[in-house]
Amino acid sequence: MGQILSNPIIDKELDNGGDIMTAFGLCAMQGWRMSMEDAHVCLPKVKGVNKDHIAYYAVFDGHGGASVAEFCGERAAEVLEAQKHVKEGKYARGLIDAFIGLDIEILKDAVLRNDHSGCTATAVVISAEQRQVVCANAGDSRTVLAREGRAKALSYDHKPTLVGERSRIVAADGFVEMERVNGNLALSRAIGDFEFKSNHNLPPHEQIVTCVPDVVAHDLDFAKDEFVVLACDGIWDCLSSQDCVDLIHYGINRGDMTLEDIASRIVDVCCSPTTEGTGIGCDNMSIVIVALLQPEESLDVWFERMRAKKHAPLVSFEDKRRSVFSFYEFPKDDSEVFVVSTKKSDDHTSYSSQEDEEEDQTHAAAGHGRPQMDLFSLETLLGAGGIQLSQGANNVSYIHGSALSEVLASLSGANGAGGAPGGVTTGEDVTSEDEKPDRIEEVKE
Repeated sequence: MGQILSNPIIDKELDNGGDIMTAFGLCAMQGWRMSMEDAHVCLPKVKGVNKDHIAYYAVFDGHGGASVAEFCGERAAEVLEAQKHVKEGKYARGLIDAFIGLDIEILKDAVLRNDHSGCTATAVVISAEQRQVVCANAGDSRTVLAREGRAKALSYDHKPTLVGERSRIVAADGFVEMERVNGNLALSRAIGDFEFKSNHNLPPHEQIVTCVPDVVAHDLDFAKDEFVVLACDGIWDCLSSQDCVDLIHYGINRGDMTLEDIASRIVDVCCSPTTEGTGIGCDNMSIVIVALLQPEESLDVWFERMRAKKHAPLVSFEDKRRSVFSFYEFPKDDSEVFVVSTKKSDDHTSYSSQEDEEEDQTHAAAGHGRPQMDLFSLETLLGAGGIQLSQGANNVSYIHGSALSEVLASLSGANGAGGAPGGVTTGEDVTSEDEKPDRIEEVKE
């Protein structure tokens, strides 16, 4: 039972930049959630990599608190640069080492090693010398490549219900209940979450929850490959991979938007107009759009090249927003469609959502990590329904007037999240030939 605000916090972190190989636009927004638990890295050029020129982009989506995600946002590039295999140009192995290295660095911190938060991570290294993009992913943030207007998966969501993930969990003496690891965590891979990595007889890739990512390598063809999108599940809950690629092309074809503008508008599309719907659109949101520049190509020339492709049909931002939140009656005037994420309010009073959001439930069973509703707020909510709280011995509160199951049912909705496509090494869940990865590096220790 997660807490959300009465109005979303719509202050956006916006950024852009680039160099001779890539250019990027970023937007991150807290939205309806009580706190911002996303972090990111946008580094067009990584230092200390011999003769190669590589870029590094990553999105970290925290759960159970922001600490681990913030640490990754601050230290991930430094950890990557320190990896031997990265310096040698072995980027698939280097990314795996970097994910494990982040866990190791967190454990060295006297405070963070006892922190119960964790974060998903999706990251790419783009190499000029090898003409390749290498993606590492742990969790349900996602990276997508746009290739001739089509969305091609570079990562797969890791859910406990997947056969490979469940097998590892059970082999490590864990279990999957209610589609969650040990009935608690909705993800099967993450950085942090050390309470699920406590078996000292097992290597990192065999723990109940592992930080070890799947790695997909794609050989670049600049005539076909257009851009890469990295985003947290707050975006992917609302848009399919193809939806996102289509919206980016729509923004490009308008001719008056930067990559930063397009990223910001996609966040607007995905921010729920109300908390009374299905619960999607009420999460933190972060998205990075990375343009793949041809040698000696400027960003302006890249935009012209993209517009010349004339990908169609393309749906507008306004129409896509109406489609995502079809239960809501938007104003007919397109200029009013985005008002909830563009008109600021000072009222950020919180209340409990009826949506059983995956990220908020991460550590519910242990009773720690995320902000909890205080007793007075709970008593007010229950009292409105004729249910009473009374104080007993040892400072224990008792609920009267309804069975506990009825109370819980009245406060939380069913989680409608289905199993996201997520093959570990086979790519069997990819629906089209264009979306299949060139190869997936299988993790071995």
